[in-house]
Amino acid sequence: MKGARFTTQQNGADMRNAMKFAVGVVILLATAATAPAQFFPYEVQKKTLSNGLDVIVIETPEFADVINVNTLILSGSRNEVEKGRSGLAHLFEHIAFRHRFEEPANSYDTRIDAMGAFDNAWTWFDVTYYHPVTFATNLEGLINLQAERFVDMKFSESIYRTEAGAVLGEYRRIASDPSLRMDEVLIDLAYGPQHGYGHTTIGYLADVEDMPNSFRSGEAFYETWYRPNNSVVIVSGDVEAENVFRLVEKAYGSWRQGAVPEMPDVAPLKGPKYGHVDWSSQVPPRITQAYMIPPFVPGSTEAAILGLLPELIAGQTSPIFQELRYDKKLATDMFVGRQSAEGFDARLLETSLRLDDAKFGEQGSAMFKEVESILDRGVAGLAKFSQRPNAAATLDALKSRYRYDLLASLNSPHNMAEVFAWYYRFDRDPQVLDKLVAAVDKLTPADIDRYAARHFVPANKVVVTMSYKAGGAQ
Repeated sequence: MKGARFTTQQNGADMRNAMKFAVGVVILLATAATAPAQFFPYEVQKKTLSNGLDVIVIETPEFADVINVNTLILSGSRNEVEKGRSGLAHLFEHIAFRHRFEEPANSYDTRIDAMGAFDNAWTWFDVTYYHPVTFATNLEGLINLQAERFVDMKFSESIYRTEAGAVLGEYRRIASDPSLRMDEVLIDLAYGPQHGYGHTTIGYLADVEDMPNSFRSGEAFYETWYRPNNSVVIVSGDVEAENVFRLVEKAYGSWRQGAVPEMPDVAPLKGPKYGHVDWSSQVPPRITQAYMIPPFVPGSTEAAILGLLPELIAGQTSPIFQELRYDKKLATDMFVGRQSAEGFDARLLETSLRLDDAKFGEQGSAMFKEVESILDRGVAGLAKFSQRPNAAATLDALKSRYRYDLLASLNSPHNMAEVFAWYYRFDRDPQVLDKLVAAVDKLTPADIDRYAARHFVPANKVVVTMSYKAGGAQ
């Protein structure tokens, strides 16, 4: 959903036939068709406990016997502010599965497997999200199990060191992909060490290598960020809201509230800035060109435009894609990371391209400059989008596709909860999905003009390239 994320998987028993996918999609689309005034066809019910914990329930009885008890922690790598201690949010995603209950070590696995559950989690710059799925008969047991590990997570220094070692192994594995190194260079150029967005979710290599020695910092991270007023419990599936509220309040009521520190603002990028990665394996060259854009505010014009930018920039009918892919045959693929640009603070809207290896062999680094020039010209041209003969029709088509793609992503209780959580985190509005769609519906071609003129400027730009070089660093 959000691009590359670092995950920990704990697989329970087989969930055969649990997700009635095809039936659910038909029901969802049919329900939406009967309620045109409301985009999201299910009622979102909310209760905030006295300790600040938001509890969200999405009743989807059509998906019989399936439930999700999801926990959204509103912190990620952005919240790693101690020097030399990046990667802690991702580490705690690991540790949450190693929590020691009063029973023998690793009893979390035993209990989750006994429920026939599928359990997984992911970590991002702003959030950490845990999302076990099981059968409706296990509702109370799963709520209690999740409350045990989040309300009073128990972990020894030995477990901490073990999981830190696992993170180092994960880093080494994903470091074989040049994307990680390109991301590290890109965000370091854009943010530097002054902001948590300046390092990847898995952390700086030196910090990951030293992670086994960070136990006290890890304890402080948990105590600071794993708080009810910085968390959301989202339950979806074949459930009844009042029963869920009762069970969650009983299980999570003792979780102590805590002060949530404010994060520093992002400094201006002051671009354009450039970086390059030499890669020792013979892989096709790559280029990522990014622009810093404002924090995501659901319902705002700028957030709505962001929802359409992937198609405007890299859609198969866009002038940029046509020139790069077909006219000049410079790029073999092209991707715009919209959701990775949706953040609490100013984020980067990245356009990433894999280039034709044979042409690069003929042109060398001059090809990077040519591609950059085409990208510059293309995004600058969006400042005159309203002057295109078919601007209104193009915008209407993009709006329709946005609505359809968003609705199609809500094809199971699990996905409904995850998509909802992704956007709810910004202003905690239960109607956030309707707010997103309403803002997109209001867009005009002139809004595109103003957005491009304001944000697609050299001062907001950072570019990173990668090419093969014998003996290059990896």
